[in-house]
Amino acid sequence: MEAASPDGLGPGTLLGAWKLEGRVGRGTYGAVYRAALEGKEEAPKVALKLAVHPRDERFEREAELLSRIRHPRVPKLVGRGVWEGGPWNLPYPYVVMEWVEGMGLYEWGRQRNPSSRQVVQVLAQLAQALGATHGVKGLHRDVKGDNVLVGPVGEAWLMDFGCGSYEGARPLTEGPLAPGTRPYRSPQALRHLWEQRKGGKAYEARAADDVYALGVTAYRLVTGQYPPPGTDLEAKQAKRQGGGVMRAPAHALNRRVSRELSALIERMLEDAPEKRGGARELGQALERVAQRGGAEEDLPLQGGVAHSAPTVRVPVRSTGAPRWRGLALVVPAGVVVLAYLLVAVSARYIPDGSWKLQPDAGLEDAGRVGLADAAVETAIASRADNVELGESWQAVSLDMPKGPLKGQKRAPCRPKWEVEVSKACWVQVGTASPPCGNDWYEWKGFCYVPVIAPERPNTSDGQ
Repeated sequence: MEAASPDGLGPGTLLGAWKLEGRVGRGTYGAVYRAALEGKEEAPKVALKLAVHPRDERFEREAELLSRIRHPRVPKLVGRGVWEGGPWNLPYPYVVMEWVEGMGLYEWGRQRNPSSRQVVQVLAQLAQALGATHGVKGLHRDVKGDNVLVGPVGEAWLMDFGCGSYEGARPLTEGPLAPGTRPYRSPQALRHLWEQRKGGKAYEARAADDVYALGVTAYRLVTGQYPPPGTDLEAKQAKRQGGGVMRAPAHALNRRVSRELSALIERMLEDAPEKRGGARELGQALERVAQRGGAEEDLPLQGGVAHSAPTVRVPVRSTGAPRWRGLALVVPAGVVVLAYLLVAVSARYIPDGSWKLQPDAGLEDAGRVGLADAAVETAIASRADNVELGESWQAVSLDMPKGPLKGQKRAPCRPKWEVEVSKACWVQVGTASPPCGNDWYEWKGFCYVPVIAPERPNTSDGQ
């Protein structure tokens, strides 16, 4: 009889004191089973996560991190152990956690059609869970919708700490980046990947990277698409390479998103890590918005009627945290991004909130990202002044000029994604259609941003 593999164990299999009831999921590093204590099937169920690779040290690190975190929105560690089996009777570690009932965050968004207030309440819980993680010098490092579960009354859990780490933990992976999921990488991580593309030191993730990933998660939840990477390279790099990719705020893509929620998402997506704020302070700001918001906060994001659910409150300590102000319409300059993120430039203006959130089909799971993902230099640029988002913002369009703007790149236009119009180079903003807003230019039914001409190096002697 062929020995069972760790991801193919049947109901009734014993792992230590735990009796498996069935497999419920499988990821890059582990298989998740529903289980119960042997002989005590009436006791609360647990989630048993078993490594699919023998001697995988990630599981010990995950268990250690979970043992340090004490927060109602992070699954409690129940136990840990080692299963010896498989074709060669090798040791496979496992972690046992409390069982959580819920649906994935993006599935929740599709099925429940939440309002901005309900989204804010979910984000507040996740931010507080991240704050508790950061409070014990830990990092999640793979925050995304697939790692969030939402319960029937709006309670949210931050799941899967398999990519997590903590201060003093030994690195387990080689290469410039730790495991993670590509569209949720911070601008700092993407720059590091480019700078170290030929080998070098590993990127040192920070709490601000988790906050940025939460911002990407929130942006996708309320708009149905990923934001472009928020890059703002140092002045020297900007002069040498060009400008950055424009990001529309969430409420410009879906007018049913409240201004306050949109501003908080923009804050999480700030290029500068210090401008994002801490996760705990973010959670407090989100909770304040949930408590005081007006009728705008209760519009269902997809039109129709939002499914109501009891309010889930996260306790907030009054710490006099600074108010989170409205943010800029445009992410400032930056150019070095991964090729796969170019698709994130797409931005549809959806006035009635009739977008449909799609699953993360085709996305590689955490831990499968490497230098095979080609990196390119993008000369997509539009350096615009920051515009405060207020009630005066209107959905208008700028007319295409009859010639190049000052500082704009002139024809010939290369690479292939640049478009020549009136002897100047432009980039189409995905499938965005007019009205294009105050910072995009309309041409032939689409929206465009200018490409900034890179500054040529001074080759004079003595420079």
